[in-house]
Amino acid sequence: MMNKRLILVGGGGFGRELINWSLDVAQAGLGPSITAFIDDNPAALDGFDYHLEYLGSIDQYLPQPQDLFLMSIGDPTSKQKIYQNLISRGAVFSQLIHPTAVIAGSAKLGEGVVVCPFALVSADAVVGKMVAINVSSSVGHEVVLSDFCTLSAHVDLMGSVQIGKSVFFGSGARVLPKVTVKSRARIGAGALIMRTVAEESIMYAQPAKKL
Repeated sequence: MMNKRLILVGGGGFGRELINWSLDVAQAGLGPSITAFIDDNPAALDGFDYHLEYLGSIDQYLPQPQDLFLMSIGDPTSKQKIYQNLISRGAVFSQLIHPTAVIAGSAKLGEGVVVCPFALVSADAVVGKMVAINVSSSVGHEVVLSDFCTLSAHVDLMGSVQIGKSVFFGSGARVLPKVTVKSRARIGAGALIMRTVAEESIMYAQPAKKL
């Protein structure tokens, strides 16, 4: 693992966060840090103090045997498309689990899962491939979180919640116990989900009001 080259897929804001988290992982002796990136924009990291090798566009780069990839694309639809593109050319995706994250021994994490600082994956949770769990988010006991989902920061999925594929959660969203959110739904920042959400639904919290 330590001889592998860890390549970031996408140099946007989440990608820059993952560069930092990968350094924490490397300093803890738990895996390699990110040393290169692919992005359709070669200037994606310009103006920031990161010194990664640019390897080319996502569509053009040919994965090498020593390469491991780390996905930093937040939008689930784009993430799935890019994953399938790279996998078809032989790419292998790595997990990134930050040292401060808490992962229950009975939890199951799929290919390419990213778990950011201070996040929790609790007892008997099942997390599918290419799921991103951002800072201080919580995946409760017996939650099923399907492939390609993205949890922004401070999301709370309570016990026995069932999440379909490619669901996006904005910051601070909460899902009450045993509730189902079906595939390709989008849950807005701060939303409180109390009952089943249909496929491809868009759910938002009420806007703030002046008291």
